[in-house]
Amino acid sequence: MKFFTKKLDMQYSLRRGLYQEIRLMMAFIEQQNYQLDNYTSRFSDMLVKGGTGISSNEFTNHVSVSNISSDEYDLESTFKKDLPNYIKKSQVLMLWAMLEDTLGYIVSELSRQENVKPRTKKKDEPIFIHYLKWLEEIDERDLIGESSVQFLDGNVRKVRNSIVHGKPLDVVHDGYEITDTGIVISDKYVWEICIAIDSLAWQI
Repeated sequence: MKFFTKKLDMQYSLRRGLYQEIRLMMAFIEQQNYQLDNYTSRFSDMLVKGGTGISSNEFTNHVSVSNISSDEYDLESTFKKDLPNYIKKSQVLMLWAMLEDTLGYIVSELSRQENVKPRTKKKDEPIFIHYLKWLEEIDERDLIGESSVQFLDGNVRKVRNSIVHGKPLDVVHDGYEITDTGIVISDKYVWEICIAIDSLAWQI
């Protein structure tokens, strides 16, 4: 039986880091969606029967959910439509933060192990692309041309920037919709991001 040398074993574990992280993220998101679906499906009944954080006055028809009042908001729309979309946006941001953080750690550690000088980031170059080009230099191979990278950089990064910075979105995808109040993210889109990151993880 052939065993890894210590250095190779460390590198293997390091390179598997993105795969391990996306597995965790996918599990977190799946559980979050289960809980969200359960909450929204019961929400209408809870407004009538009461629930955690919900208070009502039978004489005035006043209802509040965690101090959000029915006098000010359409509670059904707020908690059954707006809340799920905020959560989907947060999932996009969580996935992108994990992707950049994990890639940054992997390439810096590989550079240290291989005694490779850190690559200088070019002006206006996305940090995601910077990390991948840095990894390309370490491995002397192409990653930028991967379809998963094209989707992540050409679409997801721009959606992330639109959510965070309010930048107009100039790319289209059937996984989200642009409305007067902003972008509406679908579960399908979040899952496509997960699959793209998983695909990239196997290339590292």
